[in-house]
Amino acid sequence: MSFRRVASIAAVTAGGVLAASLVAGPAAAGPDDAPRPGPALLYADPPRAPQLENTGIWVAEPTGICHTSAYREGEYVHQGCVYDDQGGGNQYRWFVDTLARNYTYPEAPAYRRNAADIVEVRVKPLDGETGGAGGATAFRVTLNTMTRPDLYALTLALGDGPAVEAPHGTNTLIPAQRFVTVHGEEGEVTDAATGEVVGAARVRVDVERRQVEIRVPHAAWTPRGTERVAAAAGLWDAAGGRYLVPQAIADETHPGGAIAGDPTPSAFFDAAFRVGEPFEAPYRDRDQKLAIARGDLSPFAATVDFGKLRDGVTDDGTLPTSGYVTRIFASAFETAQGRRLPSDPGGPPPGAGTQQGGIQTGGGEGQEGRPSFQFGWPCRDDCVPDLPGRLQRYTVYVPERPAPADGYPSVVWTNGYALRPGDDVAGDRDLYRQFADRPGHPTMVIDVDARGNDGWGYGQSGAAVLEALADARRHYDLDPERTTMAGFSSGAYMANKLSLTFPDVFTRAFVCDGLDVAPSFPGLNGVADTLPVDTLTDHEAGSKLTPLLPSRRNQPVMEWAGTTDDFIPYPITRERADAYLAGDYDVEFVSWAGPAAEHLVMCKGGLWDVATRWLGDEPRAVDPHHVTYVRNPLMDDPESGLVGDHAYWLSGITTTGPDEIGRIDVVSHGRGVTAAPVPEVGREVASTDGHLSPVNPYLREFRHLDAPVAAPAKDLLEITGTDVTAVTVDPEPAGVGCGAELAVTSNVALRVTLLGCGTRSFDGSGGPGTTEYDPADPLAPLDVAPAPPLPGEVGNVPQAPLYELPPLRIPPNQPGQDPAP
Repeated sequence: MSFRRVASIAAVTAGGVLAASLVAGPAAAGPDDAPRPGPALLYADPPRAPQLENTGIWVAEPTGICHTSAYREGEYVHQGCVYDDQGGGNQYRWFVDTLARNYTYPEAPAYRRNAADIVEVRVKPLDGETGGAGGATAFRVTLNTMTRPDLYALTLALGDGPAVEAPHGTNTLIPAQRFVTVHGEEGEVTDAATGEVVGAARVRVDVERRQVEIRVPHAAWTPRGTERVAAAAGLWDAAGGRYLVPQAIADETHPGGAIAGDPTPSAFFDAAFRVGEPFEAPYRDRDQKLAIARGDLSPFAATVDFGKLRDGVTDDGTLPTSGYVTRIFASAFETAQGRRLPSDPGGPPPGAGTQQGGIQTGGGEGQEGRPSFQFGWPCRDDCVPDLPGRLQRYTVYVPERPAPADGYPSVVWTNGYALRPGDDVAGDRDLYRQFADRPGHPTMVIDVDARGNDGWGYGQSGAAVLEALADARRHYDLDPERTTMAGFSSGAYMANKLSLTFPDVFTRAFVCDGLDVAPSFPGLNGVADTLPVDTLTDHEAGSKLTPLLPSRRNQPVMEWAGTTDDFIPYPITRERADAYLAGDYDVEFVSWAGPAAEHLVMCKGGLWDVATRWLGDEPRAVDPHHVTYVRNPLMDDPESGLVGDHAYWLSGITTTGPDEIGRIDVVSHGRGVTAAPVPEVGREVASTDGHLSPVNPYLREFRHLDAPVAAPAKDLLEITGTDVTAVTVDPEPAGVGCGAELAVTSNVALRVTLLGCGTRSFDGSGGPGTTEYDPADPLAPLDVAPAPPLPGEVGNVPQAPLYELPPLRIPPNQPGQDPAP
């Protein structure tokens, strides 16, 4: 059967361009109009990313893998990463890094808190014909953000020599024979030993592509054989004719975050050629933070073979093919460049904590609503997310063993509040290795940052998970029939939300200590999430997950919970467990006791064997005989490509209103099967070891469904609707014909369309309705205003001189294990 995209979504980019590959017209009535599993985001062509485009002399493709280099078509291509421009200083880890910053950008909006973020550096030799008299060496530096070309500053360090201070007030040592200082469209070449200006570099800035092309004439520097090349980025002080240097606290025109007691802080925010950065750092910038804090970038350089470049050699030999890999990808969305600003629309309410902005103060006109203690915020279609830029990242772990014939199964993982993929890197008992090395079933883990992970799976945050999955499928041999959606804490909420919204995409769901409503706050949610009114947290209407569980009819699930959990009280997760066990779901619910009942120990402590044994190797359900789907339009973010209105052979599911949740249940008798008897719930007490505790007891409650059994085949659909006004059935995968009998029970008038066969209408026959989660706000009548503004974010404070101390990880790495390339 053929498919075409029917999701109707409009993705408006910063340049006002519609993401046309994601947009289609209304559903037609023909049999080829059934949607594919999940949203159109999974099937769209790769979006355009100006930063990754080539013009002029540049032709090679980027590597797409952070902190890697390759020789391609006569160019040396080095891939940096995104949002790793945090300058120098302390090795913050969760949760400290949500409250304290390293370097911070000037508060003027043009900097977008990201103006010195290197995405890529290229090198290419030019002969006299293309490079001017005597020839030249061309460099191209791509930045993640560029609103104005007069804000950035770059230093290239060319050739080997003693480590000396790079010119124009950088306060940073770099080995070099020549320095090239570039700002705006000006470039100057100086002798590293004497500081004498020996020439000018020709500079061309492409603001749209955020690319700076620099041509250094051979008269100023002539490369011979292999040469050392280094590059770093900062900000330019046009009035002073030098680099902007961080002060203690940022203001409108000066960066902040200088380390207390350092009179000469380095001016650099980001450096290239950091190929040895360990994977466990949140943004893979641990070595960079230490080097910039010390004012010495000597560790970071490339050795470029100009002979290979002149010969046009292609050499991808250093690109990783297994193990940890951090990739960048182009998103269909860019509502703004750089990082979110307090003035951007749709912001979190005062009191909310966010990964990128710390505790919100209410100081920006874009921050909305009354004060609310919460982790992150559901960033919807009208919102600028924490990391709104075009380029995003994710981390994969590629198994050492070759892919099976159908490709690797995959586990898509989304982390909790303010945690990043690096927080899952801990050693041979970490999430990646335990799933990747499942005996007989090597599996690829896709760990998605989701634009900062604080958006609870709404808007572009949720879209990023699906875009990353689509990108991984383009670059790796993955089996789309074996994809598990999984996550931790608020990321577990995200995993639950996405796998329930798009159940036919995901084979299984693994939910590690997940919340049930969005947003929430640790401990407080034990009360706040269960009351009919909001208290200290302002919850999103329609965000409760338990009513959506019937959509999981054909999707096995495993959930973990802690009986004495400090973050997510047990009644929160137990509510879903009771719903599973009272129904007819294929489920394993694991209640941990002892040390593993603690939130982080449970989902970061190496207990993964309990999940990897359950994961199995069954493919996703395709064309099941019985489909149940809960349509929740309150969760829709159509401009972000997230509309949940179809699953399997049902589509076009419409409820009684945009704020009304509905449920549709359809049993097809056309396949000659019926459900096997539902087994009793099994219970088992067991224990496993972990890398934080040797003994971790748990209660496992489980039910595994048997395959359907034979039954007389009938051209019949039994349809039960609750608050659903329309549904479309694709008769071929449902196993029925155009003349199928429709036995309909519905509490409202219901239109049933059989694709290619016409529409039939039925009157409502009564019955209970559904309810959505929409707690009242008792503070609303008081018209509580946002908190008074404070200067900048709470974390914009001077750094303590603690950068020589090792990072404090919670939980820590396994002893002696610090995974690096």
